[in-house]
Formats: sequence, C-alpha cells, structure tokens
Amino acid sequence: MTPLRLALIRADDHQHRYLESLLAGRFDLALVVVEPEAARTAALRRRGRYRDWIYHLYHRLRRLVTGKDSYRRQYFAHSPELWADPGPRRLRVRSVNDDAVVDALRAVFVDVVVIIGCSALSKATLAAAGPLVINLHGGFLPYYRGDHGFFFAVYDRRFDRVGSTIHRADPGIGTGELIEVVRPQVRGDELPEHLHCRADLLAIHRLAGWLEILERGGELPSYAQPAAGRTYGIRDRGPAHDLRYFLRRCLRTAGPERPVTGDRRVSTLEGATTLEGSMR
Repeated sequence: MTPLRLALIRADDHQHRYLESLLAGRFDLALVVVEPEAARTAALRRRGRYRDWIYHLYHRLRRLVTGKDSYRRQYFAHSPELWADPGPRRLRVRSVNDDAVVDALRAVFVDVVVIIGCSALSKATLAAAGPLVINLHGGFLPYYRGDHGFFFAVYDRRFDRVGSTIHRADPGIGTGELIEVVRPQVRGDELPEHLHCRADLLAIHRLAGWLEILERGGELPSYAQPAAGRTYGIRDRGPAHDLRYFLRRCLRTAGPERPVTGDRRVSTLEGATTLEGSMR
C-alpha cells in the first residue's frame, strides 16, 4: 500500500496544531503551510477593514479573559508541541493565497490537501492544490457557515445543528460538497466552547479515518449541500450577543464546571470519540 501523501494548510490555534501532529504521525505529510491569526488580523487593518479588525481584537481578548484559550490548549494537548516556526516542511505566510504557497503546492505533488482554520483559498491556490482539497469546518453546514458556528447554534437553541463538517473545498465559504457532518454528544447545558472542542476533536479523528480509507484505495462520500443556512462574519457576534447569552444562561442553568478528563487518542474511524468527561 502506497502511503498517502498530504499537504496541510492551517491557522495556528491549538486544534490546528493537534491536527498536524496527528497527520504527521500517520501519513506522509510533505508540506505544512501556516497562516497565523495575527497575520490575518493585521491584514484587515492594512486593507482598511477597521470594523472587522476591532472585532478580531475583541474576540481574542474575550477568549483570553474568559479562559477559553487555556481550555482549548488543554483540550488539544499533544506531543511534540507544534508552533508556527518555519521548518524543513513548514512554510509560514501572511496569506494562504501568497505566490509562495502556490509555488510550494505545485512542487510537492500530494494526493490530498487538508485545510483548517485558514482564509478561503483563491482560485489560483485551489488549482495548485489539486483535485482533492478537504476542509474541516467548525460548524454544521450548510446552516452555519463562516465564523461562530457553535455559538450561534447554541444561541439559537438549535442543538440539533451542533457539529463540525468535513467537506470538499471550493472557491466559496463553506459551500463545497459534504463528506460528513460530525455531531458530538450534546446534553444542552454545555458552553459553545466545550461543544466546539468536542466536535472538532471528533472531526479530526474522523477525517484521519477517511484518509486511511483513501490510502487503502477506497472512495470518499460526496453530498451536495442543501440551499439553506447563513454565512456569519467575525462582526456578527459582538458584546451584546455575549451578554444576552450570559444572562440567558444564568437564568437557565447552575452548577460548577468539571475538569476535562478522558482519552483523546482514538485512531480508527469507528472509534473516533470525544472526551467523555466534558463540562456541565
């Protein structure tokens, strides 16, 4: 069996590094392109999109102050730690659509390009990536495209639409054909961050399972997305939404959170599971 040769295009959040660690340990990972969040935020200011830039800063501060960044770091702990430093196969860029990315993709000759958390790929980058580009999206497609998919699913009390999506990438935002929508266990009293981490972890291992099927000569499912849903931008969730959600939660639930426990390291498609010790 010929090892599947991959390229990964990612941002630099904790689940993105976790995915790289997993893929590097199980496949021939020939290239990693890293688009840091700081570079994307700076680009907004550089292009005069000041409102979006301010919202990026707000959400970065919100995650830091509320402990959500620390929670996510613990949830996606892995070894060895992977950061955004350049290496023999890691390319750090200001944008995934830089010419250097196109050149690097054309040079590596991979079977599959996996993307997670980065900007939408331009037509030129997609063409260089090849015929199979798979995106792991944090949200239930087609209903929650773009940003804040888990927050708005919980905010809307649509717990049936909580999940992460594995789909084929195209020039649109979350519009490619579906491979699988991964739905974690939901009790209904979790915070959006807890559900986000739980679903992304499950989806990462499901993705690895689908790649193993490809490596063995199998095929991926492909389903057209229904004409439904909405695309949310970074500015669609602001302090008013967070305050309203906080007040609703205070009136509806009570009880301390429990620490994260459980086994995160499940490798088979059938056995890919979430942390069972998630918080109340």
